[in-house]
Order: sequence, then structure tokens, then C-alpha cells
Amino acid sequence: MIRSMTLLAGLTLSACAMPVVIPMPAPAPAPEPMAAPSSAKERFVSSVTANGCVLNSGNQEIVRNEAILSREDLGRVMTELRNEGRAAIDGDGFRITSGACA
Repeated sequence: MIRSMTLLAGLTLSACAMPVVIPMPAPAPAPEPMAAPSSAKERFVSSVTANGCVLNSGNQEIVRNEAILSREDLGRVMTELRNEGRAAIDGDGFRITSGACA
């Protein structure tokens, strides 16, 4: 009996001495940095520039949807751009006069 206990104890200890390999999960990829959301004014200018540099009744809804602006925001942004000298009202509509449209 003592021999079998000694044998059993020896087997138990030898099993603990063997390294147990547990696979580690692969590291998660680093998240891509999110682009800073542009301001309403930048979105508006970008959208008007992409639609011919002029905001008129034909493309007003397209520009508003692309720039994600409410009617109130649209009016505020247009006023700010006119006050900064970056846009003007002419016979065609509201024209961007700076950047790529200059």
C-alpha cells in the first residue's frame, strides 16, 4: 500500500512539474484613430465646393443633407462666411469665394 501511495505521489508531483501551455489570445489590433468631426462651417464649405461652389435653390437640399445642417444652422453658417469675406451673394446664389472656389 505504501508503495502504491509513493508511486501515486510521484506521478502526481511529476505531472505538476510539466509545463502546461495555454494558448494566449492574439492581441487586439489597435483601434484606428477617429477623424475629428469637422465644424458645421467646414462641412458646408466642402459640400458647396463639391456642388459647383454655388448654393442655389437647385442644390440647397443636397448641400444641406451632405453637410448635415438644419435650416437654422445653414443660415448661421452663411452669415458667418459672408462676415468673414469667404462668401458672397451674386446673381447665381450664395457663392463661396475662398479656397478651391477662389
